[in-house]
Amino acid sequence: MSLAVIVPARDEQLVLPACLDSLTPFRAAGDPVVVVDNGSRDETGAIARGRGFETIVEEQAGRGCAVAAGYRAVRQRVSWVLVVHADMVVAAGTREALAAAIAASPETLAGALGHRIDDRRPVFRAIEAGNRWRARFLGVPYGDQAQFFSVAAIEASSGFPVMGRHEDLQLVLRLRRLGKVIYVDHPVTIPSRHWAGGVVRTTLKNWKVALSVAVGGPGNLE
Repeated sequence: MSLAVIVPARDEQLVLPACLDSLTPFRAAGDPVVVVDNGSRDETGAIARGRGFETIVEEQAGRGCAVAAGYRAVRQRVSWVLVVHADMVVAAGTREALAAAIAASPETLAGALGHRIDDRRPVFRAIEAGNRWRARFLGVPYGDQAQFFSVAAIEASSGFPVMGRHEDLQLVLRLRRLGKVIYVDHPVTIPSRHWAGGVVRTTLKNWKVALSVAVGGPGNLE
């Protein structure tokens, strides 16, 4: 498996070190790991460079723009890309699990690893279960579930979308029309800060977007 890891990051100096440490097996395997500093005002870029990671700067705001910049930097070097957000911690054995899943399903064009939320409250176990169901049975994983994509498939489907947000759904829905989207169930760990605006409110908003685009297609994201 020829793979690159893209790490979009903006003002993530507190969480980036743990994320980068968890990517050690990828670096050991010779995989390019590219940190995209999305206009950080803190030491995010300096931390990545200081640890010897390939680091580029994308000033256009938005995680989608950062991921697109990272993709442009690696697309001619590898066959697959894995997008790991700066606040994720990747589990041991992830590279092996991903390689095995892709080898077992040659028609796969995209997929996700899933996530575990670093919060003991029972409501988050329910959210994890719902998100697993969405990714596995609807074929609509979100970016916070650590998505991976075939470079050949992206190139065959008009390239990586340059969008400030929702690029994860835009791309996975596009690729789902061309082939298979899989769920590997080897979750990354993410913080509960994504639900800081209210657990119920945020979850309902996320599901509304996912169900809307699953029914209506990528055009609903414009």
